[in-house]
Amino acid sequence: MRDPLKITMLGAGSGFVLTIVKELLHDPVFANCEFCLMDPAADRLAAAEGAVKEIAATGTNAIRVSCSTDLRKALADANYVITSCEKNRYPYWVNDLRIPEKYGVDQVKGENGGPGGLIHGMRNICLYREILQAMTEVCPNAWLMNFSNPMSILCTYFKNYFPKIKALGFCHQVHGSFGVIAEQLGWEPGELEVISAGVNHLNWLFDIRHRNTGKSCMEEFTALVKDSKYWKQKFKNVPEQMFTLEVFNAFGMYPIGYYEHIIEYMSFFWERSEWAQWGITDQAACYERLSQQKSHTLESQRLLGKTFNDPPFPKDVNHPYYAENPCRVITALETNTPAYFDAINIRNNGAVDNLPDDVILDIPGLAIGGEVRSIHVGALPPGPCEICRRQTVLHEMIAKACEEGDDSLTLQALCLDPHVHSITQAKNIWSEFRKIYAKELTTFR
Repeated sequence: MRDPLKITMLGAGSGFVLTIVKELLHDPVFANCEFCLMDPAADRLAAAEGAVKEIAATGTNAIRVSCSTDLRKALADANYVITSCEKNRYPYWVNDLRIPEKYGVDQVKGENGGPGGLIHGMRNICLYREILQAMTEVCPNAWLMNFSNPMSILCTYFKNYFPKIKALGFCHQVHGSFGVIAEQLGWEPGELEVISAGVNHLNWLFDIRHRNTGKSCMEEFTALVKDSKYWKQKFKNVPEQMFTLEVFNAFGMYPIGYYEHIIEYMSFFWERSEWAQWGITDQAACYERLSQQKSHTLESQRLLGKTFNDPPFPKDVNHPYYAENPCRVITALETNTPAYFDAINIRNNGAVDNLPDDVILDIPGLAIGGEVRSIHVGALPPGPCEICRRQTVLHEMIAKACEEGDDSLTLQALCLDPHVHSITQAKNIWSEFRKIYAKELTTFR
C-alpha cells in the first residue's frame, strides 16, 4: 500500500485552498494525507491555516494540515503541488493597463492577452522559475497543478523549459461559466455537457447536450441565449455577456467566457467611445481601488469571511458541480480509474485538427494510464482558429523571450499582438514595462 499522499498548496492565501480542502474530506485516496500550506505572507497563511483546519475537522478522513513560509520545506516529498501564485496582483495590473493606454493601446482587461497579458506572463514566468527549479530538486516526480494566470503562457513555459515536470493547467472558465449559464437558462448546474476547445479564457463551443442524452441541443441553446436578458443587459455582480453574444452572431460559434476574458484576445472590441453606453468601466481604476483592500477575489473574500461582492450566481457556491478539478485528477491517477474533464490545459496532441500538436490548448481531457490525454474535437472554423493560432504563437515567443532574457523577441511579440498598431507603440510599451518591472523580470539583465 502506498504511503499517505502529501499535497502541497503554494499560494495558500489565495482562497482556492478552501475548494481544495473540501475535496479531501471523504475520498479514501486522501485518507491520512498531509495537506501542506505554503504562502510567503505569514498573515494570509495563518488565515488559511485556521479556515482549512476548521473544514478538515468535518470530514471522515484524518487530514494532517502543515504550514510553512519556506518553499523548499513545503515541497519536500510532495506528490502533488497545487499552485495559485501572484505577486502584487492588483497594483501591477494597474500598470499593465495604464502603460499601454499611455501610448494609445486600450485594454479593458490585460490578464491573459494584449500587452498587459504578455507582461503579466513574463512576471509570472520569472516567479515560477524558482518553484520549478525547486521542484526539480526536491520533488521531481510530483505533479504540478496550476491555477495561476496567464494559464496558457505559463503552461507553455512549463512544457518547453521544464519538460520533466508533469504539469496541468486548471481553470473554471468552461466548467464554472456553464454552471452559471445553466442556472441563467433555467437548468441545474451540470445539466449541460459541453464539447469545446480553444485558448484558455476563450474556448469555442463545438457541441452541447443535456447530460445523459445522446442528442445535441445546440439549436435549443442558441435560441435561449439569444432571447435571454442575461446576454442583453447588465446586472449587478453578474458577468456581462453582451459582447459574447455579439461575437457569437458575427462568427457563428459561441465563445465560452464572459466578455472581460474573451476580449483580451480580440482587438475588435467596441470602440473606446462606445464603452460607456455598454456600462464598461475603467478597469485600471477598479484595480486601483481593489489594491487598497485586503480581500480582492471572491475566493479570498470567502477565505477571510467577507462577502462584499456576493453574486447571485452560482445560487449555491457549495453545489458539488462547482468543485475544482485537481482532486478528481489525483483520484483518477492514484486509482487508475478513467475520468473525463471538459476542459484542461495540456498539449493539443490532435484535439484540434488545424492547430499544431505541440501548443497548449484548453481542451477536453481523459485521465487514464498515468497521464491526462487530449480528446479529439475537430477543426475550428477560420476565424476562431486564427484568433487561437495567433495567441499560441505569441505564448511560445514570450516563453522563449523570458527564458533567454531576449529584448528583441519580446518586442517582436508586442508588435504581433493584435492590440498593438505600430512598432513605436511596441517599443514604448516594452521600454516602460522593462523599467518599471526590472526587479521582477529576473532573466533580463
